[in-house]
Amino acid sequence: MVESEDRSDLTRLESPQDIALKHYLDCALPLKFVKLPSPLLDIGTGAGFPGLVLKILSPETQVILGENRPKRVKFLEACISALELKGIEVFAHRIGPQFPLAIQGVVTRALESARDTLYRVQPFLPQGGQVILLKGPKGDEEIAEAIHDVPDFTHEKTYRYNLGNSANERRLVVFTRLRESVRSVKDASAEKPERQGVAVAGAMRPPRTLEITSRANPQFKALLALGEAKAIRKEKRFLLSGERLVAEVLASERLRQNLLMLLTAPGLSEIKTAAETILLSAQLFREIDFSGTRTPIAVMRTPEILPWSPALRGGITVFLPFQDPGNIGAAIRTAAAFGAQRVVLLKEAASPFLPKSVRAAANALFHIELFSGPSLDELIASGEKFYRLDAVGEDIARISFGDDVWLLPGIEGYGFRTTGNTVAVKIPIAGAIESLNAQSALSIALYEIARRRGQA
Repeated sequence: MVESEDRSDLTRLESPQDIALKHYLDCALPLKFVKLPSPLLDIGTGAGFPGLVLKILSPETQVILGENRPKRVKFLEACISALELKGIEVFAHRIGPQFPLAIQGVVTRALESARDTLYRVQPFLPQGGQVILLKGPKGDEEIAEAIHDVPDFTHEKTYRYNLGNSANERRLVVFTRLRESVRSVKDASAEKPERQGVAVAGAMRPPRTLEITSRANPQFKALLALGEAKAIRKEKRFLLSGERLVAEVLASERLRQNLLMLLTAPGLSEIKTAAETILLSAQLFREIDFSGTRTPIAVMRTPEILPWSPALRGGITVFLPFQDPGNIGAAIRTAAAFGAQRVVLLKEAASPFLPKSVRAAANALFHIELFSGPSLDELIASGEKFYRLDAVGEDIARISFGDDVWLLPGIEGYGFRTTGNTVAVKIPIAGAIESLNAQSALSIALYEIARRRGQA
């Protein structure tokens, strides 16, 4: 390595002493504690650390060096040739769910978090396979998170030691696979397809699956942008997360018509769908899983939202100016729960298709009509009769609501600038509390109106 023509692409260390201590000794010490599984896959080996060193010291171990950077691949192949090593090969591709070779163990050094490595190897590491991680002192902190998020693995042991007589603390963290891998189960079931009633010849092609592992991927960037209202409007699609919500979409022929694709990651529950599936790396999926559901996410076409017209009468209509996405989602959910016929989203309102809105609205988005409306001030200036929820007004208990109710909460914080021909409705509260949160007041009002209608 010291004599390599392009050492800059191999290591940042300069002196042979540092390289010997922090690279070679660091990679050799695991042999003091564990017996290596074979074949052993070194993910992100770089200049051969630790896989090449382990192969030299344990010649009986079959080793696969995973490295996709051309300069390093060339260096590794030159080393293997110069040292005349047998039972070792370079896999010059990124290690992802479709990794094709049979292995019994994985080793990494300073690659990624323990959780991310377990996610990465979960699709192909067989039951009983080991994951050996060379870590710094903070490796202890990653264990609980990894086991919690990827329960297919168990933490076998952590070895703690220093590099020689130096102050460099190291951790060797070992995990073992408890269950059979997804690929092994699939391979076993595919051996005799006739037993499953599968027609091999002329069978229907499975839905297309695209794998994305880089943040630079344009499609991933476009999906990530769906966390913002501007991209949702432009792309006319939104993210729907949550196991129950996605299941409801898949079970409904009407809702499936708006399903564009499904986003998933290694280790997540498998969902059968005819829609295109995008397999994201664990890290990319966490970025796009805004609600933290850790379940597959549906990419949905936004339904057409027609302009509201005063001619739309009958039942309860809720007009929403809320600017907080959580409040918008919760208000839509409340309106649907208490039997409102429609929701009109005013110009001030946050998008109901933002991730936070969707999470709060839950499946109410599927079961209530949404319309777009003017601004709050324009609505009031129209002169129509609205029941506005206000801290100053008539007690809701004394209001006689007719068959046609137009209910209007104010904007969070300041309420109303003008009142026009609206009827002020107050939710009475006790004590020194000045007023209710606008969403809370709306919920109470809708409940009271629904209760009276139920009695009638």
